[in-house]
Amino acid sequence: MRNPSSILALGVAAALFAALLSAHASAKDEKAHPMRVAILPIVNGSSDVGAPKIMGDIFRERFKEIPADRATFLEPDDTERLLSNRNELGRAYAINDRWSKSGQIDTTAALGLDSLLSANAILLVKISEWENNRVTVIGRGQSSATVGLQFALFDLHTLKRTWMKEPREQRFAQEIDPSSNVGYDGTGYIQSHGATDPPRYQDVASDLVRSAFKNFPQK
Repeated sequence: MRNPSSILALGVAAALFAALLSAHASAKDEKAHPMRVAILPIVNGSSDVGAPKIMGDIFRERFKEIPADRATFLEPDDTERLLSNRNELGRAYAINDRWSKSGQIDTTAALGLDSLLSANAILLVKISEWENNRVTVIGRGQSSATVGLQFALFDLHTLKRTWMKEPREQRFAQEIDPSSNVGYDGTGYIQSHGATDPPRYQDVASDLVRSAFKNFPQK
């Protein structure tokens, strides 16, 4: 007959082994379910009404570069549609409004979004600058495009901000050489079509998104 101390030791060992198995299973399950991020409707702080559409297209392409085992994303249009179908779109507007003004979110509006969107986190996006400067006269410098963005990730369980970036770039076109084949009149006004074009917004914004999300956090 085994003595009580031996039985107790065996019981403790069995409990520890079971706990280790459970922890291992939980770790595997966590790895198998990457962070799911719902992108709220994009806040447009610029005067260009088409900027959010361009940003949505850019997200669709750039987020393909983030490994699926790190995070999956619900695009802004899909988030808006899900909330609208549940008559809860006002939550997104309340969250965006508070964040745009203070950098914090309306925690009351955020409560329950994890269930509504089947998401672990929400990504808030603001277009803070979206401008171009077209130089049309020889010797006045270079045309340019300026894009400024703001990103903030909030955990839907703790309602705390876990990541943020505020990338910005002013990108210049090549300055026009007066001795080139570009046509211009006696006042220096450039006549050649396309010669004064600034860099494309899409290219500048796409590069900013790619750079910002290189170190996007894992769950």
